[in-house]
Amino acid sequence: MTKLLRLLPFLLFLFLASSSVHAQVDSSDEVITRPAPNMKDICEFDPTDRSSFHFVRHEDVAGKAASAIPTSTFTVDYEGDWPAEAIDAFEHALRIWETHLQSPVPIAINASWEELEGLTLGSAGPTLISTVPQSAGGEPETWYAIAQASAMTGVDQKGTDADHDINVTMNSDFDDWYFGTDGNTPQGLIDFVTVVLHEVGHGIGFIGSVSGDEDEEIASWGFGETGDRPPWPIVYDLPVEDGDQNMLVNNEAIYPNPSSSLYEAATGQRNGVFFLGESATQANFGTAVRLFAPDPWEGGSSYSHVDEADFTGTENELMRPRINRANSVHTPGPVVCGMLDDWGWPIGIDCLELIGVEARIVVDTDELDFGVSNVGSTRELTFTIENREDAEDPLRGRVEVEGNAFSVIGGGRSYSIDPGRTEDFTVRYRPENPTEHSGEVRITHNGDNEASPVLIDLEGRALEQDKIVELEQSYPNPINPNEDVLQIPYALAVEEPTHVSLELFNSAGQRVAQIFEGEQGEGEYVEAYNARELASGVYLYRIIVGNAMETRKLTIIK
Repeated sequence: MTKLLRLLPFLLFLFLASSSVHAQVDSSDEVITRPAPNMKDICEFDPTDRSSFHFVRHEDVAGKAASAIPTSTFTVDYEGDWPAEAIDAFEHALRIWETHLQSPVPIAINASWEELEGLTLGSAGPTLISTVPQSAGGEPETWYAIAQASAMTGVDQKGTDADHDINVTMNSDFDDWYFGTDGNTPQGLIDFVTVVLHEVGHGIGFIGSVSGDEDEEIASWGFGETGDRPPWPIVYDLPVEDGDQNMLVNNEAIYPNPSSSLYEAATGQRNGVFFLGESATQANFGTAVRLFAPDPWEGGSSYSHVDEADFTGTENELMRPRINRANSVHTPGPVVCGMLDDWGWPIGIDCLELIGVEARIVVDTDELDFGVSNVGSTRELTFTIENREDAEDPLRGRVEVEGNAFSVIGGGRSYSIDPGRTEDFTVRYRPENPTEHSGEVRITHNGDNEASPVLIDLEGRALEQDKIVELEQSYPNPINPNEDVLQIPYALAVEEPTHVSLELFNSAGQRVAQIFEGEQGEGEYVEAYNARELASGVYLYRIIVGNAMETRKLTIIK
């Protein structure tokens, strides 16, 4: 599908938004709104003390697809003594969101500039939650952030219940803000634009209803319980499962509400917590999105953020629970866009491009063989990833290695490769014990021409330190030479081709065969010998490589 065809719905939206969206709603559908949970219970965004120097700008991720066409509008009422530079940075963040969301209803924000406790950078959440009629794509008995409900129905669902869709509070007492909009956050400072993007993300619906009590070790889910109505989940909750693919909500058989078993699941003790929406999984290179689920529960952080370990240092780290200093992420990222799509948020052009890219991956090998070396030695091999010239968007992903003796130089690495360009990656083999080693490189990617991940097999063998030859047991053993050919395997760890002699002796010490003689280099070998002329008995076979020699036994039975 061409980009033009993919953009047509959005171009039509710009002209026909009100009539087309309103037509989806049946006026007889009942819509229920209620106050949202206290925003301080949703997210308190804290800084770390580490400067990561990780800068991801919107155009770095969107590539040629980066759009200046807003498909939504934000309005802001500022409360407090806001510095002009803070307002500029706040509105820069909103301009980024405006090209990633689609809504004919302006999204109204109340932005407070006030002192927050400790090092909390900001907090945010929707003012109201609302149901959405099924005729507008809503799930029954499910809550939505009010901005999403209005976007889906084309009607301002706040009514007279609230003046704003989102409340955002930013810490006026924090001394280390960077208010620039270029993404080049200096060492030791916190990027204001990134924090605003994060907080608005919670306001538009990046919130779950699962809540834990770390003292009682009990968790519950749901909002809006009344005398005649049980609590309902928010749409964020619906695709969330534990590591055994059990839903956390609406699953009384496994996770009663409330229960200690739900607490175990929500704190990652059931093999993790994952968001399994289709678009988010696709955007995450075919892998379920791991959510932040520490044990014990961390109020304001647990569950309503993506996992720190999985997403730190990637273009998808915006909705982590903490932010590093000298770090800027000026994009929601493909995973968040995928999650919004899974919740039914009408996504804008730039989100569409992030989850529907046209990248083309080529990897130059499917195997790296490090040969035979010694314990404590180091070998390195390189492979290349290419984004083909016919691609239109950056190829993005992550390179990771599985296997104890192998590593990618620089650790697990994220990459972004423009069309027609390549990037080299070096794998290091450093064995610590004498054995055969195997592993694999896993290359996750967003290319649409290959399944993700692409795998590269890794092989290597290590002999003991300073050992240059290892003679192995022949096979079959015992052998009937009338039925089988004798096979003698061995391995050489030599720096250059060396003279090798492989001989066979009877029990009296007489040489009965010269199986091989000549020069061989490093590697694994198997020499074959037809022993039909030999009598039954025990034999010795010996290999001499330079000044090293090894001998083993074999048995012939006729």
